[in-house]
Amino acid sequence: MKELCVVHLVRELNGIEPFERFLKSYRQNPGGIDHDLLIIFKGFNSDSEKAEHLKLLAPFRHSTLDVADVGFDITAYFTAAREFASEYRYFCFLNSFSVILDNEWLRKLYEQISRPGIGLAGATGSWQSLRGSGIFWLMMAMVGAAILDYRLLSNQPVWRRLTLSTTAGWQHGSFLRNFNQFPNYHVRTNAFMISSELMKKIKFQEIITKTDAYKFESGISGLTQQVLEMGKTILVVGKDGIGYEMERWNKSMTFWQSEQENLLVADNQTCDYQYGTMERRQNLSNGAWVEFTGWYVLKNKVRRFWRKNWKKSTGSNK
Repeated sequence: MKELCVVHLVRELNGIEPFERFLKSYRQNPGGIDHDLLIIFKGFNSDSEKAEHLKLLAPFRHSTLDVADVGFDITAYFTAAREFASEYRYFCFLNSFSVILDNEWLRKLYEQISRPGIGLAGATGSWQSLRGSGIFWLMMAMVGAAILDYRLLSNQPVWRRLTLSTTAGWQHGSFLRNFNQFPNYHVRTNAFMISSELMKKIKFQEIITKTDAYKFESGISGLTQQVLEMGKTILVVGKDGIGYEMERWNKSMTFWQSEQENLLVADNQTCDYQYGTMERRQNLSNGAWVEFTGWYVLKNKVRRFWRKNWKKSTGSNK
């Protein structure tokens, strides 16, 4: 059995530019440790569609795996893990938008994941919770759904309109129960390393929707929580080679902090922060590392909405 395989996902719908950026960074940052490279081609219907990609890959020793464009990144990762579990001790998964930032990035991840008791090592992690720091936008979506449904039901009796629209709003946010309160520790699945043995123990259901992806990455039955329940430690690893335990992630300077100067592998989310305005950066950072405390704003918005629409429906001026 070989020790380590780097698995990079290439999706046809993303075009060739993200792959070019990845390979450029991979060439410049070889990783500092021996490994194999596996490219997952997702959604390519023929060899001709992969021709330009394969041309770029020619200078690199690699293998490939073709999968259908079904589900999200993690679905393809599990397909690869099942296919090659007997060949490698560890897998390092990198998503389509990964850009490597450190010459010895792979060695640093490996040195942490191979320590006794470590179950998961990622380039980034977050405390964000959809029941905490993300609750505001989600609840606003629920209210918006209620408003829309209320108006669409204008030909129904008042009591039925209120009942159906309230139900519709809450259905939009029903998946909140799948997440822990803040801080909701989870390793982000853009770049992470895990043993093939542990990967086989992870319970995985098919991921079709974005909601499914959220639940797997940061939910109460998701990847991180399953690893923790096995008694393993999860780490975020920085350029400094340190494995940060989850209580210290907000000091790691890897994800949505400072200049992200300790980040090993960038992706579209870290770039959103890196090139964002100061206001954008602050909002993102707060979402990942600060508990949401705006319940009173939400409560007042909901109260005003229902009071206004009740008066319209009943003709009441009270």
